[in-house]
Amino acid sequence: MSLPIPFIDFIPKVYKDNSKDSTIALTNKVDTHLTEWLNDIIQLAWLRDPFKINVLFLETLGNMLNAGLVSTDTEAQKRNKIALAVQGHKLRGSFELDAKPKIDAIAGGDSQISRSFDKDDWILVGDGLTPTAFYWAALGVDGLDDELGISLIGEGTEIEVGGNIYIDVDNSGLSTAEVDQIVLELSLDIVPAYFIVNIGYLDGTGAFIIYAGGVIS
Repeated sequence: MSLPIPFIDFIPKVYKDNSKDSTIALTNKVDTHLTEWLNDIIQLAWLRDPFKINVLFLETLGNMLNAGLVSTDTEAQKRNKIALAVQGHKLRGSFELDAKPKIDAIAGGDSQISRSFDKDDWILVGDGLTPTAFYWAALGVDGLDDELGISLIGEGTEIEVGGNIYIDVDNSGLSTAEVDQIVLELSLDIVPAYFIVNIGYLDGTGAFIIYAGGVIS
């Protein structure tokens, strides 16, 4: 696309031959506007490209796609959310394609659902009185008719209990604001009803550390 630039070459010869400072200032201004308008026209083709679209239109595009943009998102996070919005809607609630990209964009790691494949069926719990003592199960009387039996004890929040999800964000140094943002992201139609999701990380011993404020229920 050709434009009349420099514009001074397209004005009547009499003005160009006798150009004054005001004439030069005017034609320079026209050159600036013509260049800006050309760029605006070219960028219309970018309105569907989340990585090229003008930053001024990110909110509009994000709202159109229900990309879940929040005020704390950076420009890069907004673009990434928009790029993955349609895929996320198709597989809403999927960890790999919906939750994980949102977590990794904030935590900067390789988040994973923490599982316990090497544990027995019994739930590992404590009695709340002796911090160093743990039980797989308690064998004793029921307190009513002195019958012998097995009683499983626990808070119900153990990793082996269905519905308790532990997500290792692969970052032990998140700020409170970053944890809050992850919780907000997962609370937006990702965490299933009646599930408890714990946000944390694995320390050097392999223990799962839950971030303060990192529990969604």
